[in-house]
Amino acid sequence: MAEGQIFDFTVNDSSLVGLIQKINSFTDVGQGGVLGIFILLVVGGILFMMMKNYGNERALAVTMFVTSFVGMLLRLIGLIGDNVFYICLILFVLGLILLIKEAEKFE
Repeated sequence: MAEGQIFDFTVNDSSLVGLIQKINSFTDVGQGGVLGIFILLVVGGILFMMMKNYGNERALAVTMFVTSFVGMLLRLIGLIGDNVFYICLILFVLGLILLIKEAEKFE
């Protein structure tokens, strides 16, 4: 690292995932970077707004389920930390429970 340089811009893995992980490491303060959390918020917010026409409860169930699945995929490539991953697992279970409750209405 050169004198006076704050960020280390050397990229060891030139793939897209390696580049995104390097960008995410610039915002890492010990709990994981912000980029993965931002992706989760954008996906969840857009999905909820799209599904809101079907009712808030249905939209919330689908949003929790899909957002938690995206969170699991982001954990595999290392864009979110363990705490965010645990929150995604809780959202997965809650979304699954809400989807099962919603499906019981149609039986």
